[in-house]
Amino acid sequence: MPTASPHSAIALVGHYLIFVIDFMQPRGLSAEALLQNTGLDETDLRQRPEQPIALSALLELMHNLHTLDPSPTLSLEFGLSLQLSSHGFLGYALQASPTLGDALRLAHDFAQIRSQIISFSFHESVIIASIRIDDHGALGMWYQHIVETLLACFFSIGTKLLGAIELDQVQLDLDIEEQVQHRLLKQMFGTNLRFNCRHTEITFPASWLATSLPQSDPQLAALAAARCRDELAQAQHYAAQQTQPQAEFIAKVVSLLKHEMASANAQEIIAQALHITPRTLHRRLAQHGLQFKNLLDELRHTTALEQLRLQRDSLADTAFMLGYSDQANFVRAFKRWTGQTPSQFLRDLNKRAAAR
Repeated sequence: MPTASPHSAIALVGHYLIFVIDFMQPRGLSAEALLQNTGLDETDLRQRPEQPIALSALLELMHNLHTLDPSPTLSLEFGLSLQLSSHGFLGYALQASPTLGDALRLAHDFAQIRSQIISFSFHESVIIASIRIDDHGALGMWYQHIVETLLACFFSIGTKLLGAIELDQVQLDLDIEEQVQHRLLKQMFGTNLRFNCRHTEITFPASWLATSLPQSDPQLAALAAARCRDELAQAQHYAAQQTQPQAEFIAKVVSLLKHEMASANAQEIIAQALHITPRTLHRRLAQHGLQFKNLLDELRHTTALEQLRLQRDSLADTAFMLGYSDQANFVRAFKRWTGQTPSQFLRDLNKRAAAR
């Protein structure tokens, strides 16, 4: 599970964003367009690829990416382009492991060095084994795209390590809704594919864990695992730093912002409450890869979902409470967050409630 609050944890390390930039360049999307409003710079990313990327910057990049290229298969295509070497020393350690079981246990132990938001856990028993993915709600509407990327990446890497995979022995449970781009998954897994599950989980026979890996190298595996331990210590140190004074500062900003969402000069009010200038507030947030407007947008998103689920206020009242000048602006923002209008969201919510 993530070790820090979503606002201060490492969402990803920087080189994954470089992979996105390089993948999208042939499609005509520039780094500048993809990184707009993230507070990130391409040159700095390439010079420091292991730098931690904050959640707000990742969410902004996801918004830019899927707005500029709305292709429904984009996440699957990107996932297929990733290799074990794409995951740094963790990838090398997995590749050099003696068996599949050894590789998955290693991934379970060290996945935090790649992300503290997206959790990867491995579970095994005498009969079955499983891989579980979760974001604990941090990624919102973009979680589906991360799941699709990871599934495609797992499939690509799995076939290279194991050869042809007997998919009829694999159960794939997804905690996302079925979409048009999942047609291929349905063809591959048939009745072994389920949507709207409690967890995203891949289950397979435990006997597979003893499968020898083709590039097993005990010496390389030991060296790479040692480097992973160093990186994990660094990630945990970063998390510890973020969860003390820095995280307290961010928590104060978020707490104040909850009461000032409707204020046109919320940034100035919050800076005054913290006894600092708006410029200092901007600088201190930027130290954590955060921007005030992104925090406000995230808070409006989560608050809007909470209010709509309660179904106590009208859309106009909800829009006013969130600080929108009119209902139309709120509807546009909600559709950007969720891909649905508030009315469509409520209709689906009521359908699911009636079906229980």
